[in-house]
Amino acid sequence: MRKMYREDQYAHLIQVRGKSASDKRELMDTLNKLPIRAKAICLVNLVTANRPNEMVRMKISGFDLKNSSVHVYLKKQKRWHTKRLTKDVINAIELYIQEYGLREDDYFVGRVYKNGRYESTAISEIGYCKALQRWTGGLTGYNFRKSQVVAMHAAGADLPTIAQQTGHKSLETLVQHYLTVSETTLDKYL
Repeated sequence: MRKMYREDQYAHLIQVRGKSASDKRELMDTLNKLPIRAKAICLVNLVTANRPNEMVRMKISGFDLKNSSVHVYLKKQKRWHTKRLTKDVINAIELYIQEYGLREDDYFVGRVYKNGRYESTAISEIGYCKALQRWTGGLTGYNFRKSQVVAMHAAGADLPTIAQQTGHKSLETLVQHYLTVSETTLDKYL
């Protein structure tokens, strides 16, 4: 069976396409129009470039808003990591915490029922992805992750800086999966 996939006529069966990046400015405009809970969650996901499994495990106690950071457990690497937050994100988090009366031990994402009642529980990654898609018209946490990496790279950030924010252990993985050269960049040098 494996031999079959190496033949040219079956090459299309093993083509891999990752999530696409969105223009960060356009994405920020969209996110800033969301209700406060969705806005705060999406902005944190975008700026931290967290994976869905990292988002659903975050608690309010992990945020250090005075120092513009959040402590995230990177499940894939099995370690804690500190990521930076922007002022816009901090403002959205503060409004979210205030509006929902969140406490230190509450989950950041949690669950909100149709009547608006918040429940501190670790939701599933699938549930989280469905919520993101509902709020953003089809985007996922990996679209946010890739958008942040591409935006940081376009702004001139070097690979170690990007890896520090995203929590990538390997710069090679970062380059292979996130920093594909765009057609616009190619056209610029032709």
